[in-house]
Amino acid sequence: MWRGAIIGFGNVAEFGHWPGYAAHPEVEIVAVVDASAERRAQARRLRSSLGVFASSAELEKSAVDFVDICTPPAVHAGPMLEAIARGWHVVCEKPFLLDQAVLEEVRQESRRRGLAIMPVHNWKYAPIIRVATEQLREGGIGKLREVEIVTLRRRDAAVADPSRPNWRRDPAVAGGGILMDHGWHALYLALDFFGETPVDVSARLHRPNDDAVEDEAIVELQFPAGIARIELSWNASVRANRLRLVGTGGFISIDDRMLEVNGKTAQFEPGLSAGSHHADWFAAMLPDVLGAFREPERSHPVFEEAAVCLRTIQRCYTCSGSLRPP
Repeated sequence: MWRGAIIGFGNVAEFGHWPGYAAHPEVEIVAVVDASAERRAQARRLRSSLGVFASSAELEKSAVDFVDICTPPAVHAGPMLEAIARGWHVVCEKPFLLDQAVLEEVRQESRRRGLAIMPVHNWKYAPIIRVATEQLREGGIGKLREVEIVTLRRRDAAVADPSRPNWRRDPAVAGGGILMDHGWHALYLALDFFGETPVDVSARLHRPNDDAVEDEAIVELQFPAGIARIELSWNASVRANRLRLVGTGGFISIDDRMLEVNGKTAQFEPGLSAGSHHADWFAAMLPDVLGAFREPERSHPVFEEAAVCLRTIQRCYTCSGSLRPP
C-alpha cells in the first residue's frame, strides 16, 4: 500500500485527485496539508482519521511514501524539494515548476536518490484523447503534419481558498496567465502528438493592462515534422475545447465530446469542457504514477515533457507580440 499526503487541498485536490486515490486499492491518503483552516476542516469532514496539518514541515509526523502537490504554482518548489530530501516520491499539478534552476535541482536530486517526480499531465488520459492518440500512433492519418488546439473559457477557473480567490490573475502566484494555465495542457499534448521537441516558437498575447497576466494567447510551434497552433481565451462567449490533427493520409477532429477520424464519428461523455477536475482522468493516470514509484526511471519522460513546457512558455513570454493592437 502506497501512503500519500496531499499538499494544497483546493478544488482540484478535493474533486479531482481525492476520488481517484479513494477508488484505488493500492493507495491510501493519510495526510492533508493546507494553510487555510477552512480547507483543513473540509479535509477532516471527508475522513476524520486524516492527519491534517497547516504546513508541509509538519508532515514528518506522518509515515508517507509520496506527496501530491496541488498548491498554486509558486508554492510547488518548496514542498517538492522537502519531499525529495525526505526520500518521498512526488506527484505535482501543472504548471509543474516556474524556475529553470529549481527544475534542474529537482532533476538532479531526485535521480540521485532514485525518486519518481510525476507531473500531472492528465489531459493525455481523457478517453477521447486516448482514442485519438491511438489512431495517430497506429498510422490512421499517415504522418502528422498539423495540430490545432483551441481552449475557450468564459473566465479563469474558480478556486476554493477564500484568502486567495483570484490567484490565477496574480503573476507572482500563478507564474503567468492562460498560457501558463490552460496552455500547459495544450503544449504537452502537442509534444506528445508529434513526439518531438519544437525547433521554433512564436506567440501573441493579450493583457488587459500592463500589470496583468495574459487572458488570451495564440502560439505557433514549429516541429521538425510540422506545425502546432494553439489558441487560448478566458474571454470567450462559450466554453469549448477543439483539437484537429492533420496527417498525410487523413485527419482527426475533436469537438468537445465528438471524435471524427477520416469521416467516422463517435461520441464521448462527458465532453472535454465539462468541469475542471476530471477525477476519471486522474484515476486513469494512477497506474502510470504507481508504476513510476516502483521504477522511478519511468517518470523521466514526463518530467522532461514538463521541462520542455516550461522552457517553451518562458520563450513565448520573452518573444511575444501583442494579440490586439494598442
